[in-house]
Amino acid sequence: MPTSELKHAVALRGRGPVLAPAPQVRWQLTPEGWFEATFDVPLPPGAAWNVNPAYSRTRYRDNWGLWEHDVVELFLQARPYPDVTSGPYLELQLSPLGQPFALVVEEPARRYAAPEMLAFLHENVPGEASWRVRVAVQVPGYAPGAPLFGNLTACLGPAEARTYWGLQLNAGPEPDFHRPTDFRQLI
Repeated sequence: MPTSELKHAVALRGRGPVLAPAPQVRWQLTPEGWFEATFDVPLPPGAAWNVNPAYSRTRYRDNWGLWEHDVVELFLQARPYPDVTSGPYLELQLSPLGQPFALVVEEPARRYAAPEMLAFLHENVPGEASWRVRVAVQVPGYAPGAPLFGNLTACLGPAEARTYWGLQLNAGPEPDFHRPTDFRQLI
């Protein structure tokens, strides 16, 4: 299973956050075609998880705004060829409370919708000093053997001390994970 330490980036607004150890992520594609990822997210000393228990723990279509709280995110795009960056991609988020949110994005910030159906499983293990989440998802439109591109990210902390982590980070001052041209090949 490939392993990578997520790179750290901070949004340039509010006061600077306390730096914590980087979240870790491992991923693989199962023989059945499921994309599996395991995130290990450390909690900075003295901090608490930024969560909202009001969000649903089962209905991914109902959790608009979940990204304003602590989440890990998977951005996954099936591509017929590596250089084809147009086309839909899946965004799947999970919170430390096991709350999911999902979108299929046709065009970032313009055309997107919650998928009618999405096959995914997740196991959430929050702790006092760390959070582990395992997720498996069948990527819409993915054919085994084709390239799979994307980004694996974490958005953590309250608004005034938000930190952003990702395998790929855009060059601008504000993090923007909705850039398929910045996705890397995962499989």
